[in-house]
Amino acid sequence: MKSISLFFAKENCIETVGKLLLALNVKVTNTTLQNDLYNHPDYPSLLSISDVLSGYGVANISVKASIDKLTEVPLPCIIPLNGESDHNTYFALVESVDDNAIRYFHPEKHEWEEINKENFKKKWPSGIVLLADAADAVGEKDYKSKRREERRLNIAGYATWLALPILTIITCIITFATYGLAAGFPVIFMLFTLLGCGVSGLLLWYELDQYNPLLQQICSSGKKVNCGAILNSKASKIAGVSWSAIGFTYFSGSLFSMLVMGATNPGALVALAWLNTLAIPYVFFSVYYQWQIAKQWCVLCLCIQALLVLQLITTTAAGWHTIAPLSTVATLSNSVPVVLSFATPFIILNLLLPAYRAVRGNKRTKTQLQRLKHNPLIFEALLVKQKAITESTKGLGIILGNPNATNKIIKVCNPYCGPCAQAHTPMEELLHNNPDLQIQILFTATNDEGDTRAPSVKHLLAIAEKGETLTRQALDDWYLADKKDYEVFAAKYPMNGELKKQDNKVNAMKEWCDKTEIAFTPTFFVNGYQLPDIYTVNDLKYFLSV
Repeated sequence: MKSISLFFAKENCIETVGKLLLALNVKVTNTTLQNDLYNHPDYPSLLSISDVLSGYGVANISVKASIDKLTEVPLPCIIPLNGESDHNTYFALVESVDDNAIRYFHPEKHEWEEINKENFKKKWPSGIVLLADAADAVGEKDYKSKRREERRLNIAGYATWLALPILTIITCIITFATYGLAAGFPVIFMLFTLLGCGVSGLLLWYELDQYNPLLQQICSSGKKVNCGAILNSKASKIAGVSWSAIGFTYFSGSLFSMLVMGATNPGALVALAWLNTLAIPYVFFSVYYQWQIAKQWCVLCLCIQALLVLQLITTTAAGWHTIAPLSTVATLSNSVPVVLSFATPFIILNLLLPAYRAVRGNKRTKTQLQRLKHNPLIFEALLVKQKAITESTKGLGIILGNPNATNKIIKVCNPYCGPCAQAHTPMEELLHNNPDLQIQILFTATNDEGDTRAPSVKHLLAIAEKGETLTRQALDDWYLADKKDYEVFAAKYPMNGELKKQDNKVNAMKEWCDKTEIAFTPTFFVNGYQLPDIYTVNDLKYFLSV
């Protein structure tokens, strides 16, 4: 079910509450639960969970307990746990507790797991537990009719995603039954192509929903594994079309050609063999870009490269390049089906993707309006609930604006981070529009050998010693440049030994970032508290501009 749940994955908070309601036998559809939680101004939090549960008539209370007292609390219950792969807090549903072990639904692995009490205690430093009693629960009004509609939509969704794999497998079976071992290479090629459709489909899905929980597991599974760094880079598109869309068009077009024309059709096999050969240079480009330029790896992209190579091995071993003259491919009966097979998914993608993005954008805007996110009172109330700065930032990084300002923003960034660059202009506008504002910029660089961030960070720190006017100009030149080329930047702002004096400053910033548990860039702190997730730096103009 994981392959299906990938496309219907729920966010941690929604998934956990849904499992709690199921365990308590409270009738609420997933659609209603998701909408109720999304529209809560404090989502995702224990407060939002508590309020939503109360709306269903589920009595609940949050208490502080020790690991030894868990055997005495009513189960199931919800407990906030520290993440294993990041510094985020996740909600977990605890199903049973005995003298030695705890059984709970792992919020990151999305599966039930048993763990001994000592290890569980390390993941549960808060000691907070949300208890629920469904004795007086009322559930959702018109649950049965809403559930039927939800089930109908789910079945339609499953059928949509499973239709192509099932059709391909049936075709493979029929081809084997008809041609025997002679169908070996075509069937192998079809299966590789089907896998390519699946992987390129995941890449497209990641472009549309980077916060899908299961996609996050795939795309952030290692220190240098970051699909977003590749898919959001300038090299991710050609002529305005993403490589993900091109990849899906290639694999789906190849598969449709074989399904329409026949898995063993010589004209189709020759055409696909040469198309695959033409695609091979992209393998070298992609691997080189990830390895030498981005210095980050995209697992899904590497899978695509591997499948292209496997296709080449298959076509070469089968001798498809020469089983028929190229003039055979150029005939009307062969060329038209092939062209239509590739053109159809490409046209559909270019029609549906913008429409889907627009729908998601409208939904997001509606949700933001419902939360009244730009109300200053709500902003202040949310802000003080975020992680507070406990380590002093005095003397760290670059300071801009009024040194005695009431409002202070700390931006923690990476000099090569795209979102950090996008946040530069809004912050400059904030400085311009508010004389009572100070902005402090910290960097996540290190003095480790090979850290490509270090030279540019040290250069900016050295420039900051020469005054704010020059510093702001240098920041503009760095962040607003089409291509961040350190050699060009260094030539424009020459230094004479000042860079060697910045090591201690870099170490101090690194130590502060580690103690503050900076998990991503850019991270913003406003007046001592981390900016709530529902806000971006663009929203701050509603609260800090004069």
